[in-house]
Amino acid sequence: MTQQLENIEQKVRQLVEELENLRRGNAVLTKENNRFKADHEAQNERIGELTQRLTNSQQALAGQRGDDSESSQKLRKQIDQYITEIDKCIEWLQNA
Repeated sequence: MTQQLENIEQKVRQLVEELENLRRGNAVLTKENNRFKADHEAQNERIGELTQRLTNSQQALAGQRGDDSESSQKLRKQIDQYITEIDKCIEWLQNA
C-alpha cells in the first residue's frame, strides 16, 4: 500500500511539473502572440498609410494629366485665334 501511495505521489509530482512547464510555455506563447498581433496591427497601419499615399499620388497624377489636356486645349484655341487673326490680316493686305 505504501508503494502504491509513493507511485501515486510521484505521478502527481510529475503531473504538477508538467503542468508548470505547460503554463510557462503558454505564457511564452501568449507573449509571442501578443507581439505578433502588435506587429500585424502596425503593418496594417503602414499598409493603410501607403495606400492613402498611393491614392493621393494617383489623384495628383490624374489631376496633372487633366490639367495638361486642359491647358493643351486652351493653347490650341489661342493658336486657332491667332491663325484667324493672321488670315484676316492677310486678307486685309490683299484687299488694300
